Amino acid sequence: MTDRLIIVVNDVAAAPNAGGVFSILEDFYKDVVKSDTKNQWFFLLSGRYFEETENVKIIVKNDLKKSRVKKFLYESLYGKNEINKLNPDVYISLQNISTIGVKAKKKITYVHTPVPFQRMKNYSPFKSGERSLWMYQDVVGGLIKKSLKKERPTIIVQTQWMKEELLKRNIALEKDVIVSWPMVPKTNGEKFEGEGTEFFYPTSQYQYKNYQLIYDAVNILHNEGINNFNVELTLPENSNEKLQGITFIGHIKREEVYKKYTKKILIFPSYMETFGLPLIEAAIRGDIIYAADTPFGHELLDGYNNVYYFKYNDASTLADLMRSSINGKIVSDGTVKKQSDSSSVYKLIMNLI
Repeated sequence: MTDRLIIVVNDVAAAPNAGGVFSILEDFYKDVVKSDTKNQWFFLLSGRYFEETENVKIIVKNDLKKSRVKKFLYESLYGKNEINKLNPDVYISLQNISTIGVKAKKKITYVHTPVPFQRMKNYSPFKSGERSLWMYQDVVGGLIKKSLKKERPTIIVQTQWMKEELLKRNIALEKDVIVSWPMVPKTNGEKFEGEGTEFFYPTSQYQYKNYQLIYDAVNILHNEGINNFNVELTLPENSNEKLQGITFIGHIKREEVYKKYTKKILIFPSYMETFGLPLIEAAIRGDIIYAADTPFGHELLDGYNNVYYFKYNDASTLADLMRSSINGKIVSDGTVKKQSDSSSVYKLIMNLI
């Protein structure tokens, strides 16, 4: 490779207010601008979300964000033509798929979607509420797996369970898969000091986030006459979902989320995550955590004292846990989870390059 590399980054899938997916892109872009003035960078994005510099340019591909068919064809058929015209030395995909046919000497793919790899649930195209996830699990997931197997990039995943799934499915060789936890901002020593009647779930409107289970648990408690509690969800208020004991607070900034962990018990019923960042964010503050019983949950919270698990489809067990903390029977023991060392995506990728 030459001293000055041409590096192409593809993350058309990411957009503001998309949660952790956009946070990965944003942090990566900022690190590139801050740390690299030598190499030539091209970012393929769905919008002009950042300021360009002399050596960092943005190519907008908004049509790919709007159309799944176009995106599918771009990644599998004609995208290679546009990308190869840039003569990349390094091709980086931050969006799970390794574009087929790219001729870069070094290829790196950051795989952070759990949908095609998890074994908790198979979605059906015949259920209206599941068709979108079925499409991603089977159709898009099929392309993701095919592209990784065909292109043989270096693959970065966030957890050991994801690496094991790639190996079990013969998608990649062990030497080509790197496990790296995403960066978790350090705390300023703040710790959980909340009441057992206050609960919190930072989430989004994907079905697998499983917030309906919280509605069901709340209804169980209300039917028992227990009303002295509140659950905050970072979902937009819906007139059809005005439930007593639940407050819809909409999207909030990261800093506000961190403060919530020190005041409220985290409920995390999601059953499909590569990492589950709120679990770590809450645990390093000593928060009480009620979490779905999942491989990623056990991996992240191994050895943590203040976590209690329930089956992802068992509202009664979640209600039991909530009742226990409301009655003062579950309290934090004050210990926090020690933060593991982790590297930024930028540093990890530059080390690979």
